[in-house]
Amino acid sequence: MKNPALAYRQFSVQGATPLGLVVMLYDGAIAAMKRAATAVEAHDISDKCIHLNKAQAIIAQLEGTLNFEAGGEVAQTLKALYAHARGQMLKANIENSPGILRSLAENLATVREAWYQAEHSTSSSPATTANGGPSPEAPPEAQSEPQHIPRVAAAKRSPYATSLDTEPRSWSLTG
Repeated sequence: MKNPALAYRQFSVQGATPLGLVVMLYDGAIAAMKRAATAVEAHDISDKCIHLNKAQAIIAQLEGTLNFEAGGEVAQTLKALYAHARGQMLKANIENSPGILRSLAENLATVREAWYQAEHSTSSSPATTANGGPSPEAPPEAQSEPQHIPRVAAAKRSPYATSLDTEPRSWSLTG
């Protein structure tokens, strides 16, 4: 493979646990929102649209894989969060507001940290993936402990479907 970073990313996705995939999706959405905010500040409409579309697609994937039977109230809460996120991204797009996007990214980072903690508290060896390989480390912004981390269901009662690969999507985590 010609791009080692892409090869590593693909290996990470293939070897990730279901909760690890959720964390990766949050990472992608947060990064896309931050890039969209930077594009708004630079008055780059094309990049703003590209990154907002990517964030919207990731949020749609997260919402589309919610399992309301197993997830119960947590799944309902996440559905409301994703609806709020879509609304805020639309508002940020219309108003060209990087502040709305950065605030939303911060809120999602808090939820992402909860998923990261859930993933590492449910595994017997915190630094391994489903296939036994090393899991990617948390990004630096996720390593600081937020004031309040919402509790999420353990892997056995995840509000997500057992497989996040139920439907292929046209977006990727690259970019």
